[in-house]
Amino acid sequence: NIEDQISIRREVCGPTDYDIWDKPSWECSPPVARPGRSMHERGLAVDFTGPNGDLVRTRESPTFKWLAANAARFGFYNLPSEPWHWSTTGT
Repeated sequence: NIEDQISIRREVCGPTDYDIWDKPSWECSPPVARPGRSMHERGLAVDFTGPNGDLVRTRESPTFKWLAANAARFGFYNLPSEPWHWSTTGT
């Protein structure tokens, strides 16, 4: 929901209104969509974690390898610039 997206932006992009609503996503670490523009908010994307709860940060991780081999069967495709991010469109 939008409240969650605002909270995430505040955490990784900064506390100001500019940080939350206007700062380009790529300037946040990790990149995070602006509220109202996230595929996560629409239920079309998910960020996967490994068994330890950390984001899947590399393509060499066992979790990423499993996803690469199996996610398409479930309708999920990876955003190439973010190993953890999988969506119904690959964006």
